[in-house]
Amino acid sequence: MGDGKSYQYVAVDSAGRRVRGVTAAADEAGAFEMLRREGLSPLSLQLARDARVGAKRAVSDQDTVMLLSNLGSLLRAGADMRTALTVLGSRSSKPEVVSACRGLLTEISGGGALDVAFSRHFERHHALVGAMVAAGEVSGDLAGALSRAADVLDARAKLRGKLVAILTYPAFVLVSTVAAILALLLFVLPTLAPLASASGSSPPLVLGVLLWASDQLTSRLMMVTIFCAAVVVMIGVSHLTGSLRRTVDRFLLRGPVKRTAGALVYGGFAIALGGMLSAGAPMSEALRLATRSVGSLVGRSRLEPVLHAVRQGQSLSATLEAVPGFPVSISHLVAVGEATGGVGQMLTRAGQMEEEAAMHRIEAIGQILAPALIVALGGLVGLLMAGLLSGVSQLGEAALQ
Repeated sequence: MGDGKSYQYVAVDSAGRRVRGVTAAADEAGAFEMLRREGLSPLSLQLARDARVGAKRAVSDQDTVMLLSNLGSLLRAGADMRTALTVLGSRSSKPEVVSACRGLLTEISGGGALDVAFSRHFERHHALVGAMVAAGEVSGDLAGALSRAADVLDARAKLRGKLVAILTYPAFVLVSTVAAILALLLFVLPTLAPLASASGSSPPLVLGVLLWASDQLTSRLMMVTIFCAAVVVMIGVSHLTGSLRRTVDRFLLRGPVKRTAGALVYGGFAIALGGMLSAGAPMSEALRLATRSVGSLVGRSRLEPVLHAVRQGQSLSATLEAVPGFPVSISHLVAVGEATGGVGQMLTRAGQMEEEAAMHRIEAIGQILAPALIVALGGLVGLLMAGLLSGVSQLGEAALQ
């Protein structure tokens, strides 16, 4: 089965309806026979596009959420993992989902560890998905763990969507203004330089500064282009080596936005840990897996001593309170959960509250930032244009005299 291929098909079911989908088989004859056994009459059958080009595409966030949620539902209904993967893989019309189901089925049938298999086939969320699956195996509630993983990923996707929506407009305003200023310096002002030289007098201050900046930029355009290209290459190399991620992490968790960034990072950790504890996973195993699921390298390094401290007998609330930048509200609610026996529920709720509070702060900043950028950058462009027109007018008067 590991050598199977994906085939796209169009078929007619027993009710006479035309259906489309993707199935996995060793060859075309095997795919045809598999469809016949499922009660379908194939009309067309061809190798799926991703199989033809040999490309492996990652499962999208939305498809990951749907697949994990459906797996949890099928397991809860009494199906075993192999049957659930076979059903979902045969019914999906997306080649990447079929490939993930087929790969999972192959590894599981070969005796591979379940959490490792899920981590490998959901690379974009490998830490969280693998950790939740492992917690589900430990607690004996794999269906619940898969459903909780789907809920967490769905919440994170919505969070990213909100961030993009909030920051898109200010970014557009900034880029548009920079583009307008560059167009002014590269194309408009060079046409005025001969007029300023022919007048025989010094241009006004603002126009003189603009002409100087335009001359510097145009005369060194190649150098500026090479410099910008080198910066882009350096950023790309830093991204590949991981140093860019570490730098961004340090800035976010130690810089001026550390409160909001910490709420998002540690709030996600609290939600993951709370979900595992609610599923019945042991505290030490849940802490290890939840820490592993944290995407921020700086945040993960700060949380790693928590497991050792808890194993030494310290309370979770006191240990979390000692973590640099960790939200106090979460540790306080954890203390309440320790007293009432509901640590998992308290962690989940506290993490959700911190994420919501962070999003409210980001939305407030975005609502202020967009108008402020419009006023500031619009005023800057207006001043430049006023100085330019005033300078041109004075040059014209000087030429007439």
